[in-house]
Amino acid sequence: MKHLGTEDTPRKSEDIKKSLDDVVHKLDQTSESSEKWGDSVKAQRDSWSDLKEKIRTRQRELKQLVMDKKAGMIGQDEFNTRYRELQDELTELEFKVYNMRLGTKIKA
Repeated sequence: MKHLGTEDTPRKSEDIKKSLDDVVHKLDQTSESSEKWGDSVKAQRDSWSDLKEKIRTRQRELKQLVMDKKAGMIGQDEFNTRYRELQDELTELEFKVYNMRLGTKIKA
C-alpha cells in the first residue's frame, strides 16, 4: 500500500490537474465548443433524444416522489432511499451528457 509522499504522488497530482484543466477548457463557452456541441448532437441525434427522455423521466419521477411524500403516501425512509436512487441516476445521465458533449469518458 502506498502512502502520501511516495515518489509517484506528485506525478498523479500533475496528471489529475492536467485532466481537470482539459475538461475545464472543453467546457469553456467559446464558439468552437458550441460548434462541437452542435456537431455532436447532429452526429448522435438518436442517442441525444434517448438521453434527454431518460432525464425527463427521472425528473418527473423525482417530482412525483416529492408530491407522494408531501401527501403522506410514502414514509421518510422510502422517500430517502428512492430519492438517493433517482439522484444517482440523474447524476449518471448528466455525466453521459458531458461525455457526449466533450468527447470524454469521465465517470461519476
